[in-house]
Amino acid sequence: SKPITDELHELALSMKANAESELKEEFSKFEATHYRSQVVAGMIYHFRVLIHNKEDDDDDDDVVHMKVLKPLPHTGESPNIMKIQKMKAKDPLELL
Repeated sequence: SKPITDELHELALSMKANAESELKEEFSKFEATHYRSQVVAGMIYHFRVLIHNKEDDDDDDDVVHMKVLKPLPHTGESPNIMKIQKMKAKDPLELL
C-alpha cells in the first residue's frame, strides 16, 4: 500500500456519508491513511481509513477498509463504495 495523497484523501472523505450509512454508525473521525489502486473501466481504490465512532467513550481509533470505484469521466457517474469492512488496526490493507 502507498501513503494517501491529498486528492485521494478527498475522494475517500467524499464517501464518509455512504460509509456511515453502510455501517450504520456516525464517525467523528474519517481519515484515509493508505491506498492501493487497480485499473478497470475507471479506477478501483482500496482505502485504509481511521475512524472514530461518535458514541465511543474511548479515544482509540478503529479502522475500515473501503473499496471505491471511480468511473471514467465520460460516464458522468459518481464514485461509489463497492465494499466496506471494519478491521483491526494491525490488519494490513488488502484487496477486498
